[in-house]
Amino acid sequence: MQQILPFGAVPFNNVYLVEVTPELARQWLVYNRINRPARPDVVRQYVQQIESGIWKRTHQGAAFTREGVLLDGQHRLFAIIQTGKTVTMLVFVNEPVENYEFIDCGRNRSNLDMLRLGQRDNALSGTHMDTIRSFLAGRFCKTRGRWTSAEINQAFTKYGRAICFAVDLFQDCKDKRINDPTVRALIARAQYYISDERLAEFVTHLIKGTGHGPTVALRESLLAWGDRREHTRREIYKRTQQTLLAFLEGKDVAFRYDTTSEAFPITDKEESRIAV
Repeated sequence: MQQILPFGAVPFNNVYLVEVTPELARQWLVYNRINRPARPDVVRQYVQQIESGIWKRTHQGAAFTREGVLLDGQHRLFAIIQTGKTVTMLVFVNEPVENYEFIDCGRNRSNLDMLRLGQRDNALSGTHMDTIRSFLAGRFCKTRGRWTSAEINQAFTKYGRAICFAVDLFQDCKDKRINDPTVRALIARAQYYISDERLAEFVTHLIKGTGHGPTVALRESLLAWGDRREHTRREIYKRTQQTLLAFLEGKDVAFRYDTTSEAFPITDKEESRIAV
């Protein structure tokens, strides 16, 4: 093993490996007197990691001052309580209280940073990130912002080929109203059911506004919609799904297709409703 520590490195004796139970987390939070107000979104991310089984022990855990006041780790402790599960953490004690001023003052890694690190691919962009979020959200477009970096990495490992395929199809389209993450997400889902050639043909019609009538109409709608709020994203997903199905069947009308179900499910529990 490569020698990491230099000669003269001094071991610390103020850190312990602790099985933190929900009851212990409650006891520790009694001494939570100097932290910032807890952020529910951060707690929710830790809860998702614990409940999905992807929580990992790292060098970041909990820390206490010499007086026993909680210095760091409140969000992890709140998450342990919410899940009701025991989590292994490193716990530092006897830390100087003035260290509070220097905790979490650096630049946080973004989800994109974590995706690049996890996939070992610096070529991944915000376009890939937006696409995987919409891909996971699916038909109802409700969970785009609720995925932790670990969950996004895990999903990209499984679905990355389809995400990159969809991103590449739109790479020459500079108009973001057409090169839209919800549209790309639908194409990525469909990639598991439809040939690459047929999907590429559909996207070409969509970008150029030629050929298949319903696809041209979809393009005009994408250009006309001025916002991308949740209700608009749902409409975009619904119409793109309908239009793609009409294109695959060679139909001139897109709106006869079911608009309440997921035509291109990504889990084994959902039934495909494709009729092509």
